[in-house]
Amino acid sequence: MSMNNKGIWGIVICVLWTLTGCRKEISEQLQGKWQLKTVEQSGRVTNVDTVWYNFQSESLFMYQVYRAESDVFIHQYGYKTESDANTIRLELTSYPRPVDDFLSVTDWEERAHTFTVEKINAQQLILRRDDKTYCFIKF
Repeated sequence: MSMNNKGIWGIVICVLWTLTGCRKEISEQLQGKWQLKTVEQSGRVTNVDTVWYNFQSESLFMYQVYRAESDVFIHQYGYKTESDANTIRLELTSYPRPVDDFLSVTDWEERAHTFTVEKINAQQLILRRDDKTYCFIKF
């Protein structure tokens, strides 16, 4: 193997290691409970304080909603997958109820959504999907 090939392979390995490290870092930072505070769409900001995204382990996800009119919390379980260093896909399962029954209390139209992680640190998570920006705080 020539010196040029070794250099190229070294660069490829460093890039792959960096991308894998970033994805793991995002997954680790997502761990825990995040409270949705605002949703921005077309320049309009809506305050929210009744929705939580819960990330457990590498792949488990729970969407939780507080229903003030009945003073109850409802939730739906699902999975999280990461396709690259700053993209996550959240998919709800039909547990503990059919997904379609749960979607009516959310702004989701389908059981699965892909989000771009715009920012994540110990206190704040910002996700973007289409023209909506979701701002969370660590709960």
